[in-house]
Amino acid sequence: MRSLLKFLGALVVVGVVLLQRSSVSWAAESTARGGSATLYGGAGSLTVPNNEGGPDEYQIARMGVGVLGVLRPTASNTRDETSGFFTLLGGSFELDSSLRTVCGYDCYRPNDTEERYLGKHFAGRLGLGYSFPSFEFRVGALFAIPDPHVHYAMPLIFPDVMARIGRRSFGWFEFGLGAYSASTNFRPGLYVGGALGSERLLQVSAHVGPQLVNGLCCSTVITFGYAAELSVAHAFSSSLTGSVGATVFAAASAPSVVGEGSARLAFAF
Repeated sequence: MRSLLKFLGALVVVGVVLLQRSSVSWAAESTARGGSATLYGGAGSLTVPNNEGGPDEYQIARMGVGVLGVLRPTASNTRDETSGFFTLLGGSFELDSSLRTVCGYDCYRPNDTEERYLGKHFAGRLGLGYSFPSFEFRVGALFAIPDPHVHYAMPLIFPDVMARIGRRSFGWFEFGLGAYSASTNFRPGLYVGGALGSERLLQVSAHVGPQLVNGLCCSTVITFGYAAELSVAHAFSSSLTGSVGATVFAAASAPSVVGEGSARLAFAF
């Protein structure tokens, strides 16, 4: 916990320092008008508690794809345009192969722990925001529609809000409630994040915070956990940026962990 507080404190200091600098403004993810595509995949174990018996346990493997678009009605065709209103639209589709290894509740068939199931999930995002030279905010909502045959996730509607401080050419600090990646569209939560470096060379970014790690929300039993994400990004040109990252989702009350890797391409126009 002490290390996390030191990390957050360092990000705040960086954000304050960046506000004192004068340069071309590159606010961050939502700054440039354009679109991005993300491919991610991972595997691990999930624990699903209930109020009737012992918890269920699953071995899962997932793969998903997400798209994100940013529309700016008054933006010019340059990355340096950062001021003004914008609209964010996004969606994710995920395939999830699961095998229940321990059945703690509702186990009536002898093969309850022998069948693997391929779930199909969809999530979407919508947000409206405004960018200033060194500050950006967004308000909106996301929704997730998991496969109805999957017991460890349920449909949800969740706020998706964010505030960011900093210039993209040096680094930034942000905090939000909702999603910050294609995968967290299905597993939203509260997060803080930040980055150091310029994408023109190499930018390192990170996010951490409590999440709904199974997508299990709004019932009598909610599965909270924590997510930690680290990624690196490089701008190949003024309009094309690529990044790779790794994310770990860990349940708070059970020894279940899912690790993911991701690759992302972003296009500005």
